[in-house]
Amino acid sequence: MSDKTMKIVLSVLTVILLALIAFLFVSKGSVKTNLNKAALRIGELRQYRTMNRADVNNYMENAFARVGYDVVSVTEDNLYPSTAADAGVNVYVRGYNPFNELKTNKKAVNVVYLRDFDSLYEEEMKAFDGIATSSRDFYDYALGAGYAAAYVPEFTNPSVFYPAPRAELERNLLYVGDNDRPSPAMSAALEAKLPVEIFGRFWAGNIDDGYVKGEYISDADLGAYFSSAKINLVKVSPHEAEIGIIPSRVYDIAASKGFMIAPYNKEIEAAFGDSIPMFKNADELKALYNQYINNPKARAEKAEKAYRIAVAEYNADAFVQRINGLIEFLIDEKKL
Repeated sequence: MSDKTMKIVLSVLTVILLALIAFLFVSKGSVKTNLNKAALRIGELRQYRTMNRADVNNYMENAFARVGYDVVSVTEDNLYPSTAADAGVNVYVRGYNPFNELKTNKKAVNVVYLRDFDSLYEEEMKAFDGIATSSRDFYDYALGAGYAAAYVPEFTNPSVFYPAPRAELERNLLYVGDNDRPSPAMSAALEAKLPVEIFGRFWAGNIDDGYVKGEYISDADLGAYFSSAKINLVKVSPHEAEIGIIPSRVYDIAASKGFMIAPYNKEIEAAFGDSIPMFKNADELKALYNQYINNPKARAEKAEKAYRIAVAEYNADAFVQRINGLIEFLIDEKKL
């Protein structure tokens, strides 16, 4: 074999070898995505829900499964396990803080769900194909900024929260919530000198201890407390009211058929109409308390109306249907 022929053979073999190496590298480095598989990637959440977090995750998984997805749920401890690598749909549930290590698969649909957050960065938003949020105001902003977005309020679980009043749990005015951020409801109740009974952390030592009845109510009993109270006083932070979020506790009290009074929140009014009386100051709260405390018929009528709205429109199936509408739109947009 001549030197020239040898050089040609070696060149051809080199090309073939390089092509083979490239093929093996690409094959090993890529995973075929499955659009019927959804990964729920739950970030670091400071206060996820009234319910136990594992129960919420399981409830969401089941709802996604009923839509037809093969579902895997992972948390911030390990957001990217191999079992979720082939998910064609990724739903990132984002908490107060950004994901420590954000990875998105460009060959899949990547949607972030924003529940309650202090800050959000443009660079972070651009990492996702679509944005689902429980904030009406942020939804409006995202649409105006050109993002694919969906307004997706939170939900309750009627198998955990349902009417179950118990005489021994009856209270005139019940407040369940930690003293971890400003509470216009509690400020108004104390100013109006109402007989509020508090269950929550960080209150002891900060107000008259006579108001504080405990730090914690078990998940198994919480719905019964909501059902049994004559009036539930709802915790709505100024931040939630400002960005148009309905606190998850509103849905849970409603599903328990508990009567409630809340600080004014335009989104609560839009969703529940007049079934949840609202106030803007201590005088208005005191007037509502006096109006309803000795009027069980009026309380029951309001509670029944809010109950029907919550269980029909704000359960996990409705939540997933709203997000899935965005997902299906993005699948078409990305031509997957």
